[in-house]
Amino acid sequence: MISTKSASTLPIITKESADQAIQDIRAIGFVDTDGSKLKAIAVHYNTDLQGADINASTYTIHDYGMTISKNDLTQGTNPGIITKVYLNDKPEIASCSKSHGSYVIIETNTDYQGSRFPRSYAITMAADVKQEKPLYLKDKIITPSIKGASNYTEQSYVGYDPNTGKNRAPETYDYANAGTYTIAGLEGYQLHTIENGTAFHATHCFDEANGKYWNFDLPYAIYVPKDYNAHKRYGLVLHIHDAGSMSSDPMLTLTESQAAANFASDQFQNEAKKRGLDGVIIVCPAITEFYDMDKDNPHYSLRMARDNWTLSCAAPAIWELMDYITANYSIDRNRIYGSGQSMGGMTIMAMAAQRDNYFAALLPMSCKWGNNFNKDYPFDGTVYYNAPADGNIIWKTDSDGHPANYNNWFYMISDDNILYLNTANENIEYRLLYNDLQGVTIPTAELVLDENTTPEKRNKVISELTRMPNKTGIYEAVLSGNVSHMSAWFYGHGTPACYTWLLSQTRKTEMARPKLPLDRPFVLADAQIHTEDRIFSQDRQNPEKVSYYPTGKRGAGTEGYNSGLTALGSDETLAPGWKPQP
Repeated sequence: MISTKSASTLPIITKESADQAIQDIRAIGFVDTDGSKLKAIAVHYNTDLQGADINASTYTIHDYGMTISKNDLTQGTNPGIITKVYLNDKPEIASCSKSHGSYVIIETNTDYQGSRFPRSYAITMAADVKQEKPLYLKDKIITPSIKGASNYTEQSYVGYDPNTGKNRAPETYDYANAGTYTIAGLEGYQLHTIENGTAFHATHCFDEANGKYWNFDLPYAIYVPKDYNAHKRYGLVLHIHDAGSMSSDPMLTLTESQAAANFASDQFQNEAKKRGLDGVIIVCPAITEFYDMDKDNPHYSLRMARDNWTLSCAAPAIWELMDYITANYSIDRNRIYGSGQSMGGMTIMAMAAQRDNYFAALLPMSCKWGNNFNKDYPFDGTVYYNAPADGNIIWKTDSDGHPANYNNWFYMISDDNILYLNTANENIEYRLLYNDLQGVTIPTAELVLDENTTPEKRNKVISELTRMPNKTGIYEAVLSGNVSHMSAWFYGHGTPACYTWLLSQTRKTEMARPKLPLDRPFVLADAQIHTEDRIFSQDRQNPEKVSYYPTGKRGAGTEGYNSGLTALGSDETLAPGWKPQP
């Protein structure tokens, strides 16, 4: 006689849709060279998934990386696709799969680089997941998704076009909801925002656009080492973002490049300790495009280092913030550094002339170089104003105590420690002036970027460059190959040798180095050199219409010399060396 088990002893198998079983998804991100990236998605189920057979074919996902076109990639392929799937008992990346747990970790391909960074870190952290195959558990079958799970809402972004003075057409993106993502490497930063009431209140800040003084709140992020001790010595890095991340949200500053994460990293902090510091404090201001000053100025422009080289009131506000930081923390005044990209690099370099040898070294990237400009001259119908050298925000004297004219920028920075990274065929004015007027050659090196570039190769180029004999403290790395405007800071902050050089510089080395004798009037040379390498601009419609950089007379200075000028929103261009009209 054949016996059968009682039906009551058989396991009860239930079915549940993945749409019901998945509780939520969490994005796990980090800051890569080209901005924030999604590294993994943690899918949280309502039950332990022990015994489930899962692999890359079990799920389909969609994330920001997968929206990047081939034309927008400078390195790598297949951005954002699934690379690994495994179980874990926590919503985090693991070195190997756990035997049980209620989380499925889906790792994504981050081995690529884009030519530009996205509008927001929240866009890169948006993702959705669909379970495509059933999961067979001991007492349950989780059937495939019908709708899938996501962590975002669709929002419109309206940008401002400074060339036209009007808003751009709305753009639609998926923005990850607050609390549904983490971005590694930024945990040590404190965010001081207008919303939480901790933004820095700047007062009596002069604006060169209208000659008025303004009070407003300046948001910023600050990193202070965990083991900070007021009785020890710390370096200070000021990092300023580019115009593409103008916002009151300091997180945009922290995520548009790898700079902030790198400066706060153990590697950077330990490098500083090797060089005699006890760590480095990092401050990153957030400059919004428009600020509600008062009822008459609800959309006041804070854009800094405008392309006509006038500075908004945000620049003196940053000086006030720096003075606040140096007064309240134990900062070695010999080891204050400046870093900036595009608009931020322009601002850092302009500030370097306002306070002579304040910065021990500068790391500007992808920014215009040339700051001599007669701001009293009406340009395109607008009058600008020189910020007053009041001895407080802008110093009246140089580091040797001599009267200083910060508008003679080429003279003021000629003794500074500067490692300048830019793309090819840009910003050669200072090199031509130094060579024509003083016979000084600035050491340069080509940094070729292609599919085979690596940090090791780039480190070698920078290390060899900064060991070259030099009559000034200035070095320039020119990026060529597969590059865009943003490449200099994408690859620059991905080249550790840049940081090694930065931390090896001190204010004392600048003060010991004489400036180039450019504190005298600019005089044209008798013979003007009109070669291809001196072209400032060329008319596309009429190639014979060429504007050249002027050739200066040997022994003359840069006092009264005006850099080339193209203001945002204007069709007018003033060639280098222009003279004010009577």
